[in-house]
Amino acid sequence: MWKCPKCGTPIEPSFDVCWACGTSAEGVEDPNFVTADEAEPIYEPRSEAAKADLAVEAELPEPPAEVVECYRAASTAEAKFLIDRLAEQGIPAMIQGAKAGGLGYLVPSLSPRIMVRAHDLFPARHLIEDYERRRQLRQSTDD
Repeated sequence: MWKCPKCGTPIEPSFDVCWACGTSAEGVEDPNFVTADEAEPIYEPRSEAAKADLAVEAELPEPPAEVVECYRAASTAEAKFLIDRLAEQGIPAMIQGAKAGGLGYLVPSLSPRIMVRAHDLFPARHLIEDYERRRQLRQSTDD
């Protein structure tokens, strides 16, 4: 340790000048010295490795979206049909419980469920309600 001859601050031996006032151990003051608190930020260009790390971070996927039930179809075929209609409108969807086969009519909890992202639920329900109206209209005209 050495002591600054100007301000008396104890300085680590690895420093050439006083960190508080910029004076050397020999008592020579640096007229351009600025404390770290007063200095402007130093711009250091990023290394190629740092740029690559930033690029990798930018490519990370978003967290998974919340998926909610939109509709319980009577059959797997109906569920697949509705998923195709949703996809045509830009609404991704998936089927859960499609292995129940034809038991959907007997046990509603085994019916294939159409799942959509939570933020797509309203437009998806609107499309499915339109489908249900048309289906009921067809059934009433067939009877």
